[in-house]
Amino acid sequence: MLEELFLVRHGAPDRSLNTPYQIMPGPPLSERGEEEAVEAAAWLRDRGVERVFCSPFARAARTAELIATTLGLELSSCEALREMAPGEAFELTRARVVEILPQLDDGTLRRVALVSHGACIKALLLHTTADRIDLRPHSYEGGNHAPPAGIWHGVRYGDLLWRWELAFRPVLEPAVRV
Repeated sequence: MLEELFLVRHGAPDRSLNTPYQIMPGPPLSERGEEEAVEAAAWLRDRGVERVFCSPFARAARTAELIATTLGLELSSCEALREMAPGEAFELTRARVVEILPQLDDGTLRRVALVSHGACIKALLLHTTADRIDLRPHSYEGGNHAPPAGIWHGVRYGDLLWRWELAFRPVLEPAVRV
C-alpha cells in the first residue's frame, strides 16, 4: 500500500519551438528545464522513492528520465498522467488521473514519484484531500499549482486521505561562464 507520493511537475519547457503544448509529444525541456530536473532528482535521491511513473509527453518523460537515472530506478510511462487535452474538462482529467491510485495501492510499492503536469497534480491534490487543500498560496506561471520541477510530497494518513506540502522548488543559480 502506498504510504508516500511525490508529485513532480515537469521542468520548464522550450517554448521557443512553437510546438503545440497540449498535443503529443509537446515541447521538450529547455536547457533550464533540464537543470531543474537534475536539481529535483538530487532532492529526491535520499527520499526512498521506489519507482518513477511519468506522462508520455516529452517534457515530463525527460524530467522523469533524469530523475530515474539519478535514483537508479525503473521508469514507467503512464497514459493516465498525460497533459490535459485541448477541450478536455478538468473533471475528466481528474477522473483519468485518480484511476492510478488504486492500481498503485494494489502493488507492493510504498513510495512513488509521479512526473506529470499542472492539471494532473491539481487533480491528485484535490482528490486525496477530499477537495480540502487550499491551493491559493500556490499559483505559478500558467495557473499551475506547482512551479516547473516543483515537488509536492504527500503522506497518507487514512485510507483515502493525504497530507501535502510543496516540499521542493528548484533554486537554480546562474551558471558561471568561464
